Amino acid sequence: MYTSTKFFKEIGPCAYRNWKSDTDCYMLHGYDRSFRFVFGANHLDKQGFVVDFGALKEVKRKLEYWFDHTVILQADDPLVKTFRNLESKGHCKLTTFPLISCEGLAQFVAEYVDALLQQQNDGRNWVISCEMIEAEKNSAIYTINRNDPDRLSYDDLITIREEMEENNSIKFEDL
Repeated sequence: MYTSTKFFKEIGPCAYRNWKSDTDCYMLHGYDRSFRFVFGANHLDKQGFVVDFGALKEVKRKLEYWFDHTVILQADDPLVKTFRNLESKGHCKLTTFPLISCEGLAQFVAEYVDALLQQQNDGRNWVISCEMIEAEKNSAIYTINRNDPDRLSYDDLITIREEMEENNSIKFEDL
């Protein structure tokens, strides 16, 4: 098997909070998120690449859409509706995820990029792992286990996120 890596460094600042945290992480704070991918392939493409890095422009655009000058919240955060209201008035850009931890973001992004590669290259290459780096001292790595019958695909994660946000009926005023 061949492997290669791609590093997307400091994809813009984003604010976030982990509303379930027992530490100060429940408060809104921010980081520049970085992502390091390890890709695999059994056969190289006609250029001799595992992944043509020039073809990853859509990945960079999506990472910037999710993490550059955004507020990111877990989809069941009680403040989602409040931030959606702020977003509707042009005061922020909100992105929600099923799990806001470094581990959860690494999984979400890894499954997105893997699905994109599967679609673009008919399964010739794939994501082995994604490291989500929130700061020089903190990161998490998600490794895709293709043999896990409980693995959540990107489509599964999108559905979970939508259901979580739809079922989130708490408003800030109710707290």
